[in-house]
Amino acid sequence: MTPPPSPTTTGRFAAFRNPYRRYSSGSTSVGMKKPVFHIIGMFAISLVLAAPGWCHVLSAGQMLEPFLKATRKIRTVTIDMETTIHDTAYGTGSIEERLVIGQGGRFRAERRFPEGDTVLLQDGRKSVLRGIERPHPGARRIDTVFPTIFSQKSLDDFLNALNFLGVDTHTVGMDRIGRQAVFVIGTGLETAPGSRLWIERERRIPLRFVGVGVSDGVPVVLRAEYGAYRQVDEDLWLPGTIEYYRDDLPWVVSILRHISLNDRLSETLFRASERGETGSPVPDFLNIKD
Repeated sequence: MTPPPSPTTTGRFAAFRNPYRRYSSGSTSVGMKKPVFHIIGMFAISLVLAAPGWCHVLSAGQMLEPFLKATRKIRTVTIDMETTIHDTAYGTGSIEERLVIGQGGRFRAERRFPEGDTVLLQDGRKSVLRGIERPHPGARRIDTVFPTIFSQKSLDDFLNALNFLGVDTHTVGMDRIGRQAVFVIGTGLETAPGSRLWIERERRIPLRFVGVGVSDGVPVVLRAEYGAYRQVDEDLWLPGTIEYYRDDLPWVVSILRHISLNDRLSETLFRASERGETGSPVPDFLNIKD
């Protein structure tokens, strides 16, 4: 069923449908003004919030610190994946993909297509695409989230990285994914785009990310679902599957087949700018400041 249209927006997003109506119901965000509900509705909400684990909402730093402690010892991660892409232009097909993650948000993702390779590079905060042209290059911004949040070494760097991804780390709350109560960081704004990150309460691992990117000059809602987590080291969990969606339509499913930690890698792997090599910049996520 198609969700009802969102309230009318102004400016450059006047024709942009609210991307968070589907992902914000049931959430309880700190510092956000709520309308007055019928007294029965308020009573029901109070019962939910009184349940164990919903009474106290942590700060973003408190939510992320256990996850950061587990990933801080990682210097590099090399992941081989089987990736299935659903595309209207090329149909559905499976390819091999290798993701190499360095420190501080640097990574290299190589996809091998029959007609040639595509390489997504990020050196700090600059992301570029090289190789053959594929549809929706701007939507590849969602691919940068996983390596970015798994490669930070300090809490300040982590929070700054989330801010760069469009997440308002001053706004935190709780939500549900299915029957599971989870933490959520970021704002689901009614009038402008922003990004949100959902965190599991027990292991403090990322479960979902939603942001608004730009593909072919058009705003698009990008969502990542991180699931089937596997323990790869003491207190360290990595997702076994990553699913990407564009405007709620399935786009990419990656299954992590092999993971190698702390290999010695050349720094040149992550250079976004090489002499004689060009690439297409990948647009950032949009947020209320844009």
